Amino acid sequence: MTADCPRCAVPLAATVLQQVPVARCPQCRGLWFEAHALRAARDAADPDLAFLEVELWSDAEQFRHAPRSGRCPTGDGSLHALEYGHTGVTVDYCDACFGVWLDQAEFERIVTALEHEVDRLPAPEYLRAALHEARQLLTGPQPLLDEWRSLRSVLKLLEYRVLSEHPGLHQRLLALQASNPFR
Repeated sequence: MTADCPRCAVPLAATVLQQVPVARCPQCRGLWFEAHALRAARDAADPDLAFLEVELWSDAEQFRHAPRSGRCPTGDGSLHALEYGHTGVTVDYCDACFGVWLDQAEFERIVTALEHEVDRLPAPEYLRAALHEARQLLTGPQPLLDEWRSLRSVLKLLEYRVLSEHPGLHQRLLALQASNPFR
């Protein structure tokens, strides 16, 4: 099946972004991600973002959305404009195949906005996320390895946040490490 750009109506070209197969418009440079491919590309771009769950359309009340004038590139459904989490980026989401259309540079804007969100979270939020990820490790729908990676990312970010918020603790730990007689 040939997919056409929802903006330019020209055939999309297969390409790879962050080792994830996507389709790109040769004219407007927009990207089409099949279901779950956007998450895979985002996580590959920055593995520390994996624990940030952004489920488009899972809670319609949470998202501002409006129908777009356009059909899904695969022809399966209609595109809806949805804000991607709290990134300020509006994506086009297919209500039938769950694919996502991003205009040029929106992928980079999403990754940058999520990285800034990660940088701004205080230590208690990381602790809360770590506990959530620990529960998901045991009960979550994702494969065990994916859940473990998310937990490791959150714990690493929690460590960084605690040490940056408490530089005295960081200095004491460095001194303790330097005085270790077992080295």
